Order: sequence, then C-alpha cells, then structure tokens
Amino acid sequence: MARDRQLAQRFRRPVVAALVLALAVPISFVWGGAAMAAPTASDLQSQLRKLNSEADQAVERYLEAQLALKQTKQSLSSIQRQVAQARDQVDALRGLVSARAADAYMFGPADFALVLNPGAADDTLDRMQTLTLLAQRASDQLQDLTTADRAFQEELARLAKIERDREEQVKKLAAEKDRVNKLVVRTQTLLSELRAAGGAGAVNGVDPGVAVGSAPPPPSGSGGAAAAVRYAYAQVGKPYSFGAAGPGAFDCSGLTMMAWRQGGIALPHSAAAQYSIGRHVSRAELQPGDLIFRYSPISHVAMYVGGGMQVAATHTGSTVKVQPAFQGSIVGYSRPTG
Repeated sequence: MARDRQLAQRFRRPVVAALVLALAVPISFVWGGAAMAAPTASDLQSQLRKLNSEADQAVERYLEAQLALKQTKQSLSSIQRQVAQARDQVDALRGLVSARAADAYMFGPADFALVLNPGAADDTLDRMQTLTLLAQRASDQLQDLTTADRAFQEELARLAKIERDREEQVKKLAAEKDRVNKLVVRTQTLLSELRAAGGAGAVNGVDPGVAVGSAPPPPSGSGGAAAAVRYAYAQVGKPYSFGAAGPGAFDCSGLTMMAWRQGGIALPHSAAAQYSIGRHVSRAELQPGDLIFRYSPISHVAMYVGGGMQVAATHTGSTVKVQPAFQGSIVGYSRPTG
C-alpha cells in the first residue's frame, strides 16, 4: 500500500508541473493546429480593407442585378402594350374576314347571277371586274389576318421569355442581397473587434477622411458640375448603407447618382454602369464633378472635388467623407455628360 502511494506521488509531480507551466504561458489562439497571437489592430485593419473590397464587388453585383430587373420590368410593360395592340389588330381583321365570308355565303350566288344576267357585255364585264376586286380584297384581308396572327404569336413568345427572365433576375437579386447582408454582418463584427483593439482612431484609419474645411470650397456658379459637387459636400457625415441613395444614407454610386441628378444628368445606380456614361478623361484633365472609379471589375466610385480631394460614400460602418483622391486601385476617370 505504501509503495502504491509513493508511485502515485511520483507521477503526480510531473503532471502538476506541466499544468503550472501551461498556465504560465500567455493565452494565444490556436488556428489550424498552430498557436497564433491575438490579431493586432493593424492585422484587423488589413482584414477589413480586404473585406471592404469584397463587399464592394458584392454590392455592385447586387446593384447590377437590381438595374437589370428594373430594365426588364420596363421592357415587360412595353411588350405587354404591344401584345395588346397586336391582339386588337388580329381581332379586328378576324371580324372583317368573318363578315366577308358571311357575305359571300349569303349573297355570293346572287352576285354570280348578276354576272350571268343577260344584258350588255360592258355591264357584265364591269360586274366581273367588281367581283374580282372584292375577291382580291377578301384574299388580302385573309393574308393580313395571317400576318397579324403570326406577329401576335411572336410577341406572346417574347413576353413569355421576358417573364421567365424576370423570375430568374428576382431570384438572382435575392441571392445577391443575401450575400451582401452576410458580408455586412462580417464587417460589423470585424469593426467591433478593431474598435476594441485600437479604438475609434483605428476604425477611422481604414477609410481616412479630412475635415470639409481642408478641401477646396465647392465651386460657385450654376453649372451642372458645380451643383453636383455642392450636393456631394452637403452629404458629408451621413452613413454608408448599401443600395441607399439618400436622403439619410448613401452607397458610393447612390451618392454620385443623386449628386449629378442635381446637375441635370441621369446616372444609373451602379458604379460600372456610370463608367460607361460620359467622356473618359485622364488624371491631368480632372475637374470638380468628375468621377473616379476603382477596382477591377469596377465596384467603387467617388466624386473629384478639386485640390487632389474626393467625396465618397465609403463602406459599411463608415460615412460619406472628404478624402485624398488618388489612393487605392484606380481604373479610370469620367466626366458625366448629358
């Protein structure tokens, strides 16, 4: 018995020592079987920038799906009107052909009797020419009905295809929105971690901004670009929200769309679509109101306001800011034109 107690004590000492050593080691995270230190504020900032870029692309896909659905709905309304017109034309022609057929059934023998009625040869010839003309007209109406009916069936087929496209686009839009919502949740979680690790300064460092007074004053005058820049300045400080176009919140293309609406130019709610409108310019040609596009594929847009500065609706958890213009992955510049 004494020997058992001695053996137990001998094995207990190394175990206790190992536990004491383990408790003395600083707490760390284990990832993939390897110990890792808790992420620093700098690490979290880097992760957040990558996540913002991923979210920008997801938001752009969502906006493009939304734009495609809107255009399809407009096409659907137009084709529905065309189908209704084609149906009316078919019905009208069918009525004429039916009436002509009824007349021929009821009065045809009488017309034939008129032709055979003895009398002047000239009268008989006139009657024959008249009946030939009537027969030709009936044949033309029947041909018109066939053509109109074919056009009607083609319009119906187009309508059915667009309705199927619309259903697919609705599903795609819902899927893209769900994807963006998940990215928003991830972003908000990462922002909370960054705020805990480095404070508000670390969060603001992801999308740095400057005071409005540090940027050139909005241009004066009544031109479209001046009105667009003034509007953009007036939104500084409002929160970013994907899919938003004011008045209380904006995403990047929602801000530039609404700003240029004040300048009399209609832009679509999509950064990539906005890039295709207007004249492309070089960096040396930039003027206040011009747009700056980032990432490939294009998924972010900002407005140049002069003096090397821009106004942009930034990312989830941030706001509309005045920022240095020439940072990040710029792919081009454009000047909206009517």
